Amino acid sequence: MTDMVSEKTLDPLPPPIAEKLNSDGDPELWREVLRAAAEDASVLKCPSLYVIVGCCSHWSRPHQNRWTAAGGFALPLGYGDGEGYVGALPNLDWSVILEFDRVHCGWVLPPRPPGKGLDSVRLAIPSRTARHRQAAVHAIWSPRTSETRQKRTVYYGFRKTDGGWRLVARVQRGEGEPIRPATAL
Repeated sequence: MTDMVSEKTLDPLPPPIAEKLNSDGDPELWREVLRAAAEDASVLKCPSLYVIVGCCSHWSRPHQNRWTAAGGFALPLGYGDGEGYVGALPNLDWSVILEFDRVHCGWVLPPRPPGKGLDSVRLAIPSRTARHRQAAVHAIWSPRTSETRQKRTVYYGFRKTDGGWRLVARVQRGEGEPIRPATAL
């Protein structure tokens, strides 16, 4: 009997992420998150773009803050870098820096560490995703990745189905701008 392997399954998870991901993290979700960010990155004009991708285990009151797109998700907000206020940037337990490869529309290890002032997206992926059937990811795109030259916050909503993880909702807001209505995909 031949196993039908989807193209998604064949995408390798970058080794530094695979090494840090524990048994509670679902590697398939991480691949889908990186794929969604790569799709968004593919339309940008940045000569070089990096992703700072990491795992977040402490979200702000996840069961009381809701994002209602595509049936609802816990709003992916953090407590901030030791500041302790709700709605801040999610803290990362660990992170990896990868570079966008335009040829393959994916993320690869950079040949050398990037310098300061890099064009980037910071992805906070929830921990314990192997236990859950949905995940909301928090992304911050640096100012030079948008036409308005302001940083953007994007929430990505994923659901796990029999066919694997799938991006089902995305919402974006610019700095100082209210959250726009969520788009179901």
